[in-house]
Amino acid sequence: MYLETARALLQGVMLLVFAAIVYWVSLPVALGLVALMGVLKIQESVTDWCPSDLFLRPMGLKKRWEAKT
Repeated sequence: MYLETARALLQGVMLLVFAAIVYWVSLPVALGLVALMGVLKIQESVTDWCPSDLFLRPMGLKKRWEAKT
């Protein structure tokens, strides 16, 4: 699995967790978390770095271009 794939998987899981928070906890809390995730996605698109890289990279995941060289 590549780093980009793991990021997408983690983001999908987070969205499902946020949907569960809307249902069982509170809409404002979930909206705040979704807004934070949106800001982080914008930051990721600009810098090509995501905070999840802090624990995905030590697990041995590499970007596609790093793995092919």
